[in-house]
This record gives sequence, structure tokens and C-alpha cells, in this order.
Amino acid sequence: MTDTGIHQTLKSSRIEILLLFMLYLFILPRAYMEYDMGFWREWALLIHHNGLANAYNSTINYFPVYVYALYIYDALQGTEANIINHINSIKILFVFFDFLPVFVLCCFRQRILSFKIPYLYLLLNIAYVFNSMVWGQIDSIYTNLCFLAIVTGFVYPVISVSLYTLALYTKPQAIEFIPVLALVWLYSLNSIKRVIAAIAASGAIQLVLLLPFLFNGGVAKLAWHASHSVGLYNKLSICAFNLWYIIEPKNPYFINDNDVYFLLSYRVIGLLLFSAATAFVFFPLTKRIWQARQAAAPVTTALWQQVFLGTGLICLYFFYFNSQMHERYANPIIIFFFFYGAASKNYWLYALASIPYFLSLDKCFPDYLPIVHYKFIFASRIIAIWYTATVIYGTYLYWQLSKKTLQAI
Repeated sequence: MTDTGIHQTLKSSRIEILLLFMLYLFILPRAYMEYDMGFWREWALLIHHNGLANAYNSTINYFPVYVYALYIYDALQGTEANIINHINSIKILFVFFDFLPVFVLCCFRQRILSFKIPYLYLLLNIAYVFNSMVWGQIDSIYTNLCFLAIVTGFVYPVISVSLYTLALYTKPQAIEFIPVLALVWLYSLNSIKRVIAAIAASGAIQLVLLLPFLFNGGVAKLAWHASHSVGLYNKLSICAFNLWYIIEPKNPYFINDNDVYFLLSYRVIGLLLFSAATAFVFFPLTKRIWQARQAAAPVTTALWQQVFLGTGLICLYFFYFNSQMHERYANPIIIFFFFYGAASKNYWLYALASIPYFLSLDKCFPDYLPIVHYKFIFASRIIAIWYTATVIYGTYLYWQLSKKTLQAI
């Protein structure tokens, strides 16, 4: 494509994405999950009254990036009345992060991805934007920071490490991306200079984020929240319609994940299954990336397919096998399976994954859509079966993609 053609394509992408973003802000639903939004309102008021530095001397238990977001929201609203009455507008931040990856990759010249990205397939997917636009949850922030960390990591490792640091300081669920990011950095952090620069960038970001909380006990309280986040809800499943809704006859929500299932606890069994499934993804991807590094080869579309599919599967396995999962923890699979579809021209997995994720969000947010929630369609085990089909099909695709690599191990 000529420079003129590229310029026109980028210009039309900017216009389309900007217009769609403005449309979403115009139609931004005023309905929201009151349980979650109630916390955002309460925490925003606490920061407004007590200041940013005292955020963790309160009931706030989210990580600093979102605390800063609430602080900026307070500054924009100005008064207590506005903070209370306009809390729905905090969703603008979440929708912005839904748009951020396609904005970065489709609106500017970039040398990262060489294949065409039909971004409207993603942005018009109600399963992709429902969590941000309706629920008012923050999962798009850490998900898309991690996505961009992976995408930039092969070429710009310092930027990648910086983005991941921000993601990790947004929500602890970002830890599920470490296996893939470790491989990406194995490829690109190929000199002492780059390693030092990445460590310095991460350290500087952490220092800036933690600076207001260093001298009043806030960091210690944040560390306590981080260390206790895993066992905060000892439920087998918190509306995550995963494996446990298939094999457990009772409602997993009312089962303690420390209870014994056969010889081990539910939690340990889930971790073992997740670890085994992750190893299935990790080893062939490790060999593939290591070969590319040894040959100093560029990242091909075929390797991007394996990276996107493998990352999406690890996120799906994390959600599907582990205990204490919420319905929203499947959020990352949508964007990674979409980009696998864009790279492979096979969107069946992306469509298959979008169905149970949307059904689960809508089931847990009843009466939003103007349709009857037929029991058969929205039954917990029906959604779990959809997820199971996604796991099976995605695993099959990865096996086919990695077969030659696995045989060579």
C-alpha cells in the first residue's frame, strides 16, 4: 500500500473509532451494578474528604491505579453532590480502555502487527463492552494494559514492562499474564542495557504510584490487602459458570473451596488443573519464541496467532478451573481471541467465547435487556457448557497450531 493509501486508511480509522466512542458516551447506560458502584461512590467521597494520601486508612482495598482514577474523578466533579450524582460517568474511563488497544494499533503508523485489524468486529461486540458500559467494572483497565504490554513487548520491552507494572497495580488478576510476558521479555530483553532500563522504569512507576502512601502506613495496608486478596471469598465459584457448575451437583456459590473433593480441596484441585493446562500452552510457546530469539527472527503472523491464542487460553483456563472466580474474570478472553481471529482469519472461537461471557454478565445483571430470560438459555449449567465448548475448541486449535513444535520437544 502506498503512503497515501496508508494515510487515508489511518484517517478513516481515526474518524470511525472516534465517532463510535462518542456514540457510546452519548448512549452510556444509566443503569449499573449498584453493589459495585456503591463502593466507587463511597471511595470517591472518602478520598474527597480525607485526601489521596489517606486513601488506605479507610475501607478502600483496590490497588493504586484505580485510587488515582477516583482522585481525578473527584477533582473533575469538584463537589460532594456532583461526586454522588455523577458517579455513572466513571464508566467513561472503563470504555476508554475498551477502545485503547484499537486506537493505538489502528490510528497510527506502527510496526508491530502486519495483519489487518477489523476493529469494528470487536468494538460492536456487546460482550466486549457490556462489563464497562453497563456493570461499571474496571476489568478493561488491567486487561488492555496487559494486552498492550504483550503486543509492545517484542519490540519495545521497556514500554511493555511499564504497561504491565501499571496493570499489576490496577488489579491482582494481572498476575495471570506473567507466563506469556516472561516469554515475550525473554525474546526482547536481550541486553543488560535493556534489562536495566526496564527495571528502572518499573521501579520509577512503582515509586510514583506509592509515594503518597509511604509515610502514613498506606503501603503496609496495601500490602495486607494484596496478600489477603486470594482468600477474600472462600467460595467455589462466585457466579463464574465454569467447570464446577458441570461436575458439582450443588450450587458452587454455597460451597467452601477449602472443603475436600475426593482427596484434595477444591482450591488445590483447581490450581493443579490450571497449572497442567497452562503448561500445555507454555512449553510449545516457549520453544517457538526461543527459536525466534536465537535466529534473531521477526515476529511473524503465525507466531502472533500462537501468542494471542495461547494467552487467551491461559486466561480461560484461569477462569474455568480455579475456585473463587467471578463472572467478570473471563473478560480478557474476548480481546485475545478476537486478535487471534484477526491474525488467523478464523473468528469461530471469538464468537463462541463471546456467547457465554455475555450470557453470564446479563444473567448476573437481570432485567437490563428487553427480553425474557428463558430459563433454558440462561441456566447456569447451560452457560457452563458453552464455556466448556470454548475450552475444548480453543485447546484443539492450539494443539493444531503447536503440533510441530510439540513433536520437536
